[in-house]
Amino acid sequence: MGKRIREERTKRNLTIEQLSELIDLSPSFLGLVERGARGLSIEKLITVAEVFDISIDSLLKSNDSTEVTKYDAVKSLLYNLDDTEFNFISNIIKESRKLFKAKAEEDK
Repeated sequence: MGKRIREERTKRNLTIEQLSELIDLSPSFLGLVERGARGLSIEKLITVAEVFDISIDSLLKSNDSTEVTKYDAVKSLLYNLDDTEFNFISNIIKESRKLFKAKAEEDK
């Protein structure tokens, strides 16, 4: 559901702040909903559907039939990192890739 809300919000060029004001939720809580960490009450779900002028079931159903991939899971974890946290994680990944490549070369 959160992914669909984010898709609809971005399709309409709304910020989290703008949508949160329209549905009377804090932006931080809406961010948690979009990342799948929190859910919405039925009342708020109805409000979101009304704001987007779509049916509730279209919010609950994914546009694609594939399950959430590992990439999507990592992407949702990275979504709200500040610059310092993002750079830290990015550097860890870069250094890990160097180590894996070096190990692969050794194993040849």
